[in-house]
Order: sequence, then C-alpha cells, then structure tokens
Amino acid sequence: MVRTVRKMEKAKPSRLDYKINEDNISTLRTIVIVILVVVTIQTIVYLSFAQISFGIDIIGVKIALIFLGGLLLFSFAKIKTTSSFFKKYSEVYIGGIIFVILSMSIINTFFAQDISSDISIYILVLFSVIGAVRIRPKTISIILVTSYGIFFVGMPFFQLNTSFLVPHIINGLIINIIAFFISRMLYRYAVAYVYDKAEIEKKNEELKCLSERDDLTGLYNQRMINHYIEKYIEEVELSGENLFLGVIDLDGFKKINDNYGHAYGDKVLCCIANIIQENMTKAEFLGRYGGDEFVLMFKGIETDEVSEIMENVLIELNKVEFKRDKLTFSCGVAKWQGESKRDLFCKADEYMYQIKNSGKNGVLTIG
Repeated sequence: MVRTVRKMEKAKPSRLDYKINEDNISTLRTIVIVILVVVTIQTIVYLSFAQISFGIDIIGVKIALIFLGGLLLFSFAKIKTTSSFFKKYSEVYIGGIIFVILSMSIINTFFAQDISSDISIYILVLFSVIGAVRIRPKTISIILVTSYGIFFVGMPFFQLNTSFLVPHIINGLIINIIAFFISRMLYRYAVAYVYDKAEIEKKNEELKCLSERDDLTGLYNQRMINHYIEKYIEEVELSGENLFLGVIDLDGFKKINDNYGHAYGDKVLCCIANIIQENMTKAEFLGRYGGDEFVLMFKGIETDEVSEIMENVLIELNKVEFKRDKLTFSCGVAKWQGESKRDLFCKADEYMYQIKNSGKNGVLTIG
C-alpha cells in the first residue's frame, strides 16, 4: 500500500486529484463562510464603538475582505465539478483559492498589529486550511512559500517594534514548515482513502456483475430475468405501454455439443448471444435463461415491429455457419395482457414450443 501511495503521489494529476478536489470544494466553501461570518461580526463590533477606537484602516480592510470572500463564494456557486474545466484545472483552482484565503489572513494580520502584536489570525487560518484541504505536496509547498514570502516582506512595514517583528518572522517560518509536513501526511492519507475506495467499488461492481450476469455470455441471468419481468410489468401497469416477452430456444444445439465438444458449444453460445444483442437494439432486456434458451423483452412498441425485429435476428443467425453446421432458433413472443409474471413467461414458452413442433426455425408473435 505504501508503494502504491507513493507511486500515485508522483503521478501526473488526473482522476485521483480530481476526486480529492471535489471534496476540497465543499471544505473550502465552509472555511470561507466561517471566515466571512467572523470578519463580519468583528466589523460590526468595531463600528459599534462611536469613536472607532480600532482605526479606520482595519475596518476598511475587513470590509474589503468581506467583499473578497463574497467573490470566492460566488466562484464556488459558478464552478461545476463535472465541467471539463474543473476536471482539467481543479488543482490550479483549489490552489488559487487556498492562496487567496491565506493572503486574506496575512493582510488581516498586518493591519491588526496596531491592536494586538501577534499573528494568531494567520496561524489559525493557516492550520484550518491545512487541516481541512488535501492537496499535492508540490502544490502546497509553492503556496506556502509564496504566502510566507508576502508575510516576510510585508510584516516590517506594519510591525515596527523589532522585539515583536523578529519572533513573528521566525514563528511564521516554523508554522509554515509544520503546516507543510501536516499537509503532506494528510494528502497521503487522502490518496490511500481514494485508492481503497476505488478498489472497494471495483470489487462491489464485480460482485454485482457476478450476481446479475451469466458467466458465459455476459447476459443477465435467470434471477435478473425474473426480477425484470416483474419490474416491467409494474411499469406498464402504470404507463399503459405494450410489453412483450420472448423466449428463444436454439434448434439442434445438442448436436453441436455432441459433434464438437462443450468448449466449442460455449463459443457458439457466445456468438449467438452477440448476434442477438447486435440486432435487437430496441429490446429493453436480454438474458440467458439457461442452457441454449434466451429471454428478451420489448416495451412501448407494436406487435408488427416486434415480429419484424425477431425475423431479422433469425435471418442473421441463419447466415452463420458453425464448422459444417448451421443453427436456427424457435421463438415465441407473448404480449402482456394483465397476467402474472409466471403466466406471461409460460405463454411465451408455449408459443416457442408451437414453432418447435411445427418445423422449427421460426417466430410466433401473438399480441
């Protein structure tokens, strides 16, 4: 796992970072809202003093920060995480937002030096962002170095007392170094989490496929056939649409197995399944009931169209040769007329056997 995480860390930003940045958007939105609320309350408190003892400069700065925070929230509202822009530039966008938030906290810290000679605002915002947002170490290092550069160059202009200035500069450097290592650690955890989540989803999808699909042909299995018959009956009861259920049974398939073996017979079944799929794009459902028997369903079309589709499938199958043999099929298609799932299936099965008993290689559709 450690090797995998390191490998994914070094990889070019792609789907991994996009997934992480989807979560970063909501986190940053929350941070900006909290900062806006705090700054707004501070501004109201400062303005409530008649003599504005805190100074007009810091009040002006806080109003400017409120405006900037509003712009950030506006950008959050406009950005769509599903857009191609976000998928391509999500890291640049997230990094830019983090830099703006840190810059806001630094500017606020500068103008607060007249009130309190500390950098607690900067420290609080820095660790709030680092603790909540997951971003690549390379990107966060650029952001931290740049934002600290602003802090380092700007602080002497606002804090003239060297007994406060020097500790601020040193403490600012230390907290940025600590913040980098915390961010790197949290990013690696995020990478591992995304990787594990993807693996779990993949395994779940495989298990779902195994429970729903026929191992050989990839079509739906008998359990899903029963499920979908019931599902579509419930739907057409409400919509009033036509519903047809067809049962296909291959003619002479036993001869293929006897002459060429079951391994070749399996290849033939897969080939037939593909032929049926390719020529029945209007079918709502297609499954393998078992052996050489297939089940299909149509919804929302007329009887004549169903007959035409099935006849075309039969023509396509008749063109294919399996070594020295050809295969045909017998198919019965029944229209749902209010009966139960079991009775509908039995009706289609009965029509299929009528074809078998009258010469095979045909379709009987009764609507």
